[in-house]
Amino acid sequence: MPKTHLTGSSDSFGLDIKRPDTGTLPDAPPALETPLESSMTSMPETIAKYSTHHSEKAILESSVALEDDSEDQPKQLLSGAKLAMAIISLDILMFISALDTTIVATTYVPIGNKLGALNTAEWIITSYLITTTAFQPLYGKISDLLGRVETIVFAIVVFLIGSILCAVSKSMGMLIASRAIQGIGGAGLMSLALIVIADIMNERQRGKYVGIFTGTYGVASAIAPVIGGVIVQNTKWQVIFWINLPFCVVALVMIVMLLRIPRPKGSRRDKIKRIDFVGSLLCLAGVTLFLLALTWGGREHSWKSAQVLCPLVIGVALLVAFMLYEWKVPLAPIVPVPMFKVRNVVFACLVNVFFGFAINGTIMFIPQWALIVKNASAVTAGAYLVPCCIGMIITSIVSGVLVSKTGRSREIVIIGAAMFTLGNGLLIILTKDGRLGNIIGFLLLCGLGMGACIQIINLIGQASVEGKDMASATTTFMFFRSLGQVLAVSVLSNIIQNVLLDQVALLVKQFPEYAELLYSVLKDQALLYSEGVPQTLQDGFIVAYNGALKDGFIALTAFTGLYFLLTFGFKHVELKTVLKKTIDS
Repeated sequence: MPKTHLTGSSDSFGLDIKRPDTGTLPDAPPALETPLESSMTSMPETIAKYSTHHSEKAILESSVALEDDSEDQPKQLLSGAKLAMAIISLDILMFISALDTTIVATTYVPIGNKLGALNTAEWIITSYLITTTAFQPLYGKISDLLGRVETIVFAIVVFLIGSILCAVSKSMGMLIASRAIQGIGGAGLMSLALIVIADIMNERQRGKYVGIFTGTYGVASAIAPVIGGVIVQNTKWQVIFWINLPFCVVALVMIVMLLRIPRPKGSRRDKIKRIDFVGSLLCLAGVTLFLLALTWGGREHSWKSAQVLCPLVIGVALLVAFMLYEWKVPLAPIVPVPMFKVRNVVFACLVNVFFGFAINGTIMFIPQWALIVKNASAVTAGAYLVPCCIGMIITSIVSGVLVSKTGRSREIVIIGAAMFTLGNGLLIILTKDGRLGNIIGFLLLCGLGMGACIQIINLIGQASVEGKDMASATTTFMFFRSLGQVLAVSVLSNIIQNVLLDQVALLVKQFPEYAELLYSVLKDQALLYSEGVPQTLQDGFIVAYNGALKDGFIALTAFTGLYFLLTFGFKHVELKTVLKKTIDS
């Protein structure tokens, strides 16, 4: 069947003029593609590049490699020193996000001990994750309407306020509430950095800089546990949150002064009118209730209790209503429902759920294992994650270079997922007396798998949608990743707690005189090493806790395995050297 190229322009002539391909290439700006690239372009890609706006919309259902109109290709927004400074400012956002997430994930147990509320210490993490997840989808569309810089400034300021409130908290309740506020801002840090990179760079260039971002994430994740351990051992835990302030201020100044991104067209009043307030409320309420149910279920309340079932049912109903509303009503939907007709978008969402589960499960429970099973200090427990972070740095840089050089990404994600699954599987055999070299090797393998995938998954999704949907798609992918992180806390904590309760009940029969102590140790593991506790009792509890964590790691491996299988669902999409128009300016 002969190919047909569209050589007219509705902007120029008022109609599309079509002619058969006679063997010559269609006229196109030389900067867009070479003759070899053009001859290899498939029909959906060719149509997407040269058709009018209405043709592009019709192609969305079947094409995963869409480009904006060639007549309206945006120019490179930044170059030279301005580009370098923009990258640095965005990299600081990535650093802040990783530093805060990892430092708290590895120190929440000592913080809970110092506040005398270890039984609610997980809420230090959970409250942040709930608000981060709930607000994540909103940032993309709001930045489309109000502007990238303005939205980033809002996110940083809210995160900064939340950090200050955390640092001055005097009780667990205040700390949990402050972390929730911090999460509202934190939801925008990483996702907006990824969105702006897509604004200023084409997909091939993006691979290299995404690798740099992930390397920064890995560096922050490597130093955060050690810094956190030093702080909780040698000074006040509040310093953990004061650390965020200088980074936030530097990022804020650099972004306001140096990041020059075109503002969306239209008056402020028109922009505010287009904000989907109803959809935002439905999304926030639905996600919050759903995540609260998952967090409470099996730990604070029975899964069959009204306290769990009511928010679960209402949350799901609100989320269904949200999707129906987004599909039919708003002019500028938070989540453009038609993009879910694109295969890679669907798989990017699914893969992100299980990837978020896998990465959070590893980062949270390895330090716990070191603290309790190995009786490690807070510094040493945090240091156990360093091999993981080193692996992440290595493969993030390598994968970024490979993507930029080859334009291939699917294979990198599959290989990374395989390494991550194998690494998590090996964690099942961890014991108190295991060789340090084995532990380092297992965690290095986990890190190699993480680094290869952590940003490339989203890059595949971004490359599969139109430029106008890029911001919404990015925050949607990050939403599903955050959802997986919350699920990891809920599912793995439930498994570990239930197994441990059964094991402690057996220990109580063996040491009835220490029954009260054993049940107290469930809330504060530091009591296990109190003076006068028999070594046999300590050993028995350690074996019990290691067994409970083993079951947790089995579940973690199962979820990581599902993540690996889902990566095969990605369809190859060629990463382009053409910059998509992502801002309606």
